[in-house]
Amino acid sequence: MRFDTLAVHAGAPAFTIDGAHPTAPPLVPASSYWYDSADDLDRVLGDQQPGYSYARYASPTVVAFEQALAALEDAPAAVAFASGMAAVHAAVRLYAQRPGSVLLASQDCYGGTFTLLGSTLASEGVNVQFVDVFDIEGLARRVSEQKPQALLVEVVSNPLERVADLEAIAALCKQRNVALLVDSTFTTPYLIRPLAQGAACVIHSATKYLGGHGDVTGGVVACATDDQAAALRSWRKYTGSVLGVLEAYLSVRGIRTLSLRVARQCANAAAVAHTLSRDPRIERVYYPGLPDSADYPVACRLFPEGLFGAVLAFAIRDAERSTVMRFLERLKLVRAAPTLGDCFSLVLYPVIASHRGLTPEERRQRGIHDNVVRFSAGLEDAADLLADFDQALS
Repeated sequence: MRFDTLAVHAGAPAFTIDGAHPTAPPLVPASSYWYDSADDLDRVLGDQQPGYSYARYASPTVVAFEQALAALEDAPAAVAFASGMAAVHAAVRLYAQRPGSVLLASQDCYGGTFTLLGSTLASEGVNVQFVDVFDIEGLARRVSEQKPQALLVEVVSNPLERVADLEAIAALCKQRNVALLVDSTFTTPYLIRPLAQGAACVIHSATKYLGGHGDVTGGVVACATDDQAAALRSWRKYTGSVLGVLEAYLSVRGIRTLSLRVARQCANAAAVAHTLSRDPRIERVYYPGLPDSADYPVACRLFPEGLFGAVLAFAIRDAERSTVMRFLERLKLVRAAPTLGDCFSLVLYPVIASHRGLTPEERRQRGIHDNVVRFSAGLEDAADLLADFDQALS
C-alpha cells in the first residue's frame, strides 16, 4: 500500500457498535476497566491475556495512534508518550540503563535534548559524549574509543538544517554493534523511514507534524523489535509518562492528512529558502534543498525527489539581538512561537527559545549566532509569506 493511502487508513478502528463500523477511532477516557469474570481481569493484569485494565498501562485510543505510527514507519510496534522529550528520555534509557553506560549524541541536537542528556542523564552517572555526526571518520574513531551502547542522531539538525548521512552512520553502528536512535521529528515517515536504514528506534515529537494543528503535546517511539516496545511500555507504566487519550485521538486525525500537509509545507519552505537566498538583507540561508548546501547530495539521496523538509533557518545580515527582536515583532502573518510543524507558518529565535539553555559560547560553537532565525513553513500561500518577510525586513 502506498504511503498516502496508508496514512489515511492507518489507525482505523477495529471494532463495531451494534454492527456499525465507526470511521474514527474511539475516544475512550476511562481510567480503568472491569470484567464480568474476575479470572479474566487476573489474566489481563498478569499479561496472560490481551485486554485493558488501567489507563496508565494502555488505552484503546492511544493504541490506535501507536498502530497508525507503526504502520507509517513500517515498524513492528510503537509506544506513545506524554511528550517528545519523554519519548527521547525513554528511548535513550532503553540503552543507557545504569551508571557507567556510554551514550553518544549529536552535538547539534535540539537544545532540550542537549540539556536532558548533558545535565540530567550525566548527573545520574551516564557517560554522555557529544560528537560531530557529520564527520563520519571522526565519528568512527569516537565509537571505537568510547564503545557506546547507543548513538542518538537527528535526521535534520535544529536549527541549522544539517542532514545526517543515516546510511553511513547506520553501517558504522551495525559494524560496531551500537544501537542507532534516530529523532525523525523534522522529517516524519513521509520523507524517510529510518528503521529501513538500520535504526533501532525512531523518535517523534507528535506535537509537531504528526499532530500538525498546534493542539497536541505528545511523543512516540517506533521500535525495530517487539522486545524494545515491551521494555518501553514497562518504562512508561512505572514513570507515568502516558499520552492522554485526547492527544492520541488528535494525533490519529493529524496523521490522516500528513502527506498533504508536509508536501505543501515542503514546497513553501523551498520557495522561501530560494527567495531569501537571493535577498541582500539575508547573510545566509540554512536549508538542505539549496544546491550550494553542504548536505544537498545527502538530502537528495535520503529524501523523495524535490522534498527537503519544511524548516529552514536564515541569518539576518548585520543583525544584533535587538534587531532580530524587532523583526519578530514586525511580522504580521508569520508568528513567533516555540514550536514547528503547525498549519500556521512560525518563526523561532533559538537564542531565546530552543537553545536558550546553552551558554553563548556553546551556541557559537554550534554556529547558532545571534542573527539566526528558524522558520517553519505552514500551509499559507507562499506569496503571502514572502510579502510578510519583505515588509518585516524593510
